Amino acid sequence: MIFIMGFQKGKDELVYKQKIDLCVSDLILIMHWAESTDCIGVDFPVSPDQAAQIASLVSIELPDNLDLYLANYAS
Repeated sequence: MIFIMGFQKGKDELVYKQKIDLCVSDLILIMHWAESTDCIGVDFPVSPDQAAQIASLVSIELPDNLDLYLANYAS
């Protein structure tokens, strides 16, 4: 499962979590991963440009006032 998580700037408390219906292959170019295994076990910071691209792919709005991260967890 792939999630976008959001934190208040400068804080460690999770305030936003959204499952997104994309697979790793959909995100490789957006996230600048070299291989599909690059996403395993790490939470990746998501830039405003990456967030906009992801939001466009899944037709959702993501908060722009949070530090966003992408996480891939085995289901």
